[in-house]
Amino acid sequence: MQFSVRTLLGALLFGFLGLSLVSASPSSEAVAKTTIPIDPTFRNTRLIRVVDLRSGVVHEDIGIRAKNIDKASATEYIFTIPKNAEEHVASITAFLRQEPKTPLSIEQAGFDSEKELQLYKITFDTPVKPNDEIRFGLKIASTHKLAPFPAKVPQVSRQFVVYNDNVYVYSPYFTDEMKTTVQLPSQVVQSYTGGKHATHSGNKIVYGPFHDMTPGSYQELSIHYEYSKPILTVAELERDLQVSHWGNNLAVEENYKLQHSGARLETEFSRVTYQMTRMVHGQTNVLKDLTFKLPAQARDVYYRDEIGNVSTSHFRQEADGSVLQLTPRYPLFGGWNYTWFHGYNVDLSRFDRYSSKTGQHILNVNFVENVQDMVIDKAVLRVVLPEGVTNVKVHAPFSLDLEEHGTHFTNFDSTGRYLVVLEKFNVVREHEQPIQITYEYPPIRLLQKPLVVSAAIFALFLLSIIVSKISFTIGTTTKSQKKKQ
Repeated sequence: MQFSVRTLLGALLFGFLGLSLVSASPSSEAVAKTTIPIDPTFRNTRLIRVVDLRSGVVHEDIGIRAKNIDKASATEYIFTIPKNAEEHVASITAFLRQEPKTPLSIEQAGFDSEKELQLYKITFDTPVKPNDEIRFGLKIASTHKLAPFPAKVPQVSRQFVVYNDNVYVYSPYFTDEMKTTVQLPSQVVQSYTGGKHATHSGNKIVYGPFHDMTPGSYQELSIHYEYSKPILTVAELERDLQVSHWGNNLAVEENYKLQHSGARLETEFSRVTYQMTRMVHGQTNVLKDLTFKLPAQARDVYYRDEIGNVSTSHFRQEADGSVLQLTPRYPLFGGWNYTWFHGYNVDLSRFDRYSSKTGQHILNVNFVENVQDMVIDKAVLRVVLPEGVTNVKVHAPFSLDLEEHGTHFTNFDSTGRYLVVLEKFNVVREHEQPIQITYEYPPIRLLQKPLVVSAAIFALFLLSIIVSKISFTIGTTTKSQKKKQ
């Protein structure tokens, strides 16, 4: 009996200690939940939102008129985006709508895990005095927000997609008046939410205006509409640029891994049906060709896929640029992929200039090009600079996910060329902006490669002379053989 009592007491004590440890150790949920308070400094007197659904990337243009209701001047405005919408945001910018119309600084200000909100801080150049109003705007580009419905369609069929969102702007401030306008690519709409608060006219649906909106208001917005264009996603884009001061040349090569993210075929593809329905291909989501704009002086243009040269293509030079039209070996339907690469050469002087004041070269190239309505999940830009460059710095108008500096070896390199690797995920046409790379390159370094090549050739000839003087005869040489020699 005594043993059993001790055992029972020990078990109770062990259980109590275990519960104490469990209760003392903070759970991941308790630790992760954080609340970021937002001071009600502003009051939205009017808020106008325009959602553009005419392309595969959703663009929002939000106009805000806010009034400072605090007793002190304010320079910061907080804008919030729910977590489920923040995951799709590729680009967000802010600007003044009143004169002078200048860009505003906008940056992330923390994540409220309690309400699952991403906070953005907009900073005004001039403080807003009490009872004064300020008019500014935001532009937001979001990706992967269109879902084909139905997910599978016949080969000759119209494509419909569904867009889900919030009717209101998820603002942390009280709003006096709010209105949302949705622009569609066509007038064909299967269904939409909103009831009496929504008006469909042509290719637009207007929600509101609404009045006296409390902070964090939400109402479901769902639109099922026709979208006849292909939904293109570039899983990975690799751009390789090689700078040559010796030849005044910039070599560009782009590798694409393209996916069609639209509605898939419910049956196997029929070439006969495809040939017989050419006249209605424009009303389906099939992709037949691609068009790329290249620099005006682009030369030595090539375009190949995994099989070889893409012969069903056309390249032409125009007054303001060059145009490359690629026709894939097969039409692209939903769920189909196509991989290819193309490249060209262009004069380096069009993109690289030398500053005598700073003694630096400035390479000015776009991070990506020809984005159009594509969504690029991952973009990689590799820039190979000449041997001997120093003090390399990268200046980008937006944040990058990766920036690496290394060395790249190619033909007749001795110390290796300078390599800059830049990566960014979730790229849209708003990222088609110049990236500036500054570096120092002494003119004497132009002689490095010729000197290395000359030294290699000299060493080769010297080695051949030495080898020719060496006797490779096996055994001893007699006197008679020496006289003959």
